[in-house]
Amino acid sequence: MPSKYWEKLNRKNLEQLADSRYENFKRTLARNYFTWIVNPLNKQIRFLIKEAGLMRSLRIIVSALFAPRHDLMKRRHTIYYNMLTRLLWHYVEKNDADGLLDRLSEPLEGNPPHLMHNGRLISQDLANSVLEYEAILHPGVDKREIRTILELGPGYGRTAYVFLALQPNCRYILVDIPPALYVAQRYLSNVFADRRIFGFRQFDDFETVREEYENADIAFLTANQLELLPNKSVDVFINISSLHEMRMDQVRYYFGEIQRLTRKYFYFKQWLETTVPFENETIREADYPIGDDWKLINRQQCKVQAKFFEALYELPSRSND
Repeated sequence: MPSKYWEKLNRKNLEQLADSRYENFKRTLARNYFTWIVNPLNKQIRFLIKEAGLMRSLRIIVSALFAPRHDLMKRRHTIYYNMLTRLLWHYVEKNDADGLLDRLSEPLEGNPPHLMHNGRLISQDLANSVLEYEAILHPGVDKREIRTILELGPGYGRTAYVFLALQPNCRYILVDIPPALYVAQRYLSNVFADRRIFGFRQFDDFETVREEYENADIAFLTANQLELLPNKSVDVFINISSLHEMRMDQVRYYFGEIQRLTRKYFYFKQWLETTVPFENETIREADYPIGDDWKLINRQQCKVQAKFFEALYELPSRSND
């Protein structure tokens, strides 16, 4: 079951879907995940202005001030969104040695805020997902070993989209709770209409769905179905910005599933410290139950969202069960 915080947030998500519909989710529901609306005094903005330099930053700020308002967003939110998105895009582009951004464009599905750069639609979600993609495919990772990726709490599927676009031969399993799972399934099924989809359905025995599941390019599961999956059946297990919103008993449960399911790598990105709303629990980086036999490949404090850390581990290939 979700934490009390996510029970409340899900009620908000459902209200937004009812009011503004799925067709506009990138202007509403997506802001409950990793689309930031922050004022110019925010640390993200200050860091990105320093990285961009004064003159470029001034041009971006002036452009944001005079841009038309995005539908379903207040005027000041439009300014804040445009400012952060352009600054973030410049930062990622400047450090994008492999030219990943040049291979991507924000899909029109979900009606994202209309913000163009060099003739392409851009977004915070694309830029942040490229940073995560590069962190996951660290030089210490053997890309040949990555075939199946599982993400717990993927939201509407922003990171999944980047992996499926840049690594078209990978399989991606998305595990979440409604209504996020509904949005992700509809979104990625439409964007990747040529891929084989294992849509969410109830099942009590993995063998009844094994053939279809293993032949699918993209699969959608609820969190309770994780324990039905075979041991060591995913190459990479990902969690971005949701473990820190759970109770510690839930965190420990999921780390047990990570240990059981993951054949090779685990990547997570969380707050350095957070107090879980409504649960009266504080979770710090040191509290996560990392396995004694997990090998740390890379750990760093995020540069843009400085209150986050991200870490990549290599897990033992054999199950302890």
